[in-house]
Amino acid sequence: MLNMNISNESKNKDARLAPVKNIYMIVAMTEKTNAIGINGDMLFYLKDDLKYFKETTLNHTIVCGRKTYFSFPRRPLPNRKNIILTRGDGSYEGAYSLHSKEELVDYAINNPNEDIFICGGDNVYKQFMDVASKLYVTIIDEDQAVEADSFFPKFGDDEWQLVFESAYIDPETAPRYKFTVYDRK
Repeated sequence: MLNMNISNESKNKDARLAPVKNIYMIVAMTEKTNAIGINGDMLFYLKDDLKYFKETTLNHTIVCGRKTYFSFPRRPLPNRKNIILTRGDGSYEGAYSLHSKEELVDYAINNPNEDIFICGGDNVYKQFMDVASKLYVTIIDEDQAVEADSFFPKFGDDEWQLVFESAYIDPETAPRYKFTVYDRK
């Protein structure tokens, strides 16, 4: 778990409990079990999903944990502000580091015109689920059991409203999948 010390700049706990309008999540997960990865890697490399991720996050801010950051083949991801959530004091060339959920929420509140995309891993998703205002979810059809050790948090239509759903993309060499977007109600 990340260090959760509250920054000195903001002590407004109510703001931290409410969704933040410019914090989003972007994830590719299986439909039935919300599986996202195994052994520190993605379950599937879906060409159109990687393109969608790039197009959606380009010229915006991405936030991930240290392990997810080091799983990127190219670091930092170009044409995006890269923020790494970490417990450590290390620095990352071309990227910024924050040490708590509160620091990122403060940053988002103080930069309301900056779109911030949480992009993994599973512990980071769990920490920010309560403050995200939008979910960009690639849903991978799960016609058979998938081995996984990391999962996206469960979510439902009691809190989230589907606002976009593409047709299924059916590649020959991978499971079919579709793009969805959910807004917090």
